[in-house]
Amino acid sequence: MDPSNLEKQSLPEEPRFLDFPHLSDDATRDGKPLLNKYSSTITKGHDFPGAQAMLYAAGVPNVEAMKNCPHVGIASVWWEGNPCNMHLLDLGKIVKESVQKQGMLAWQYNTIGVSDAITMGGEGRDNIQLLTDGS
Repeated sequence: MDPSNLEKQSLPEEPRFLDFPHLSDDATRDGKPLLNKYSSTITKGHDFPGAQAMLYAAGVPNVEAMKNCPHVGIASVWWEGNPCNMHLLDLGKIVKESVQKQGMLAWQYNTIGVSDAITMGGEGRDNIQLLTDGS
């Protein structure tokens, strides 16, 4: 192993973000803003058939929804061991239903349950930000 690699591993890294291809902020269809700015990269054509197959299997109902609906991630804590957030899974399901009623695809995902009374300032509270934008 190259010793310079070991040195590099101990240095802090600069934050990095993926430059994910997406529609422009002012993209429209029939005079309406397109809300599937990021998901359209995977869903609009035939470039990502594996990803599209996975999305169909997960519940995308049809081609129209696949091509046009924005995908909305809904984070919720799935931990019943804390009275402060034990209700949040059910609340997340209500949010998901509300998003779907607006014609969007809602994808609920779990995250770490944190109680400030237990962790008192631990870094775990930033996990949703880490999952959604990597920082």
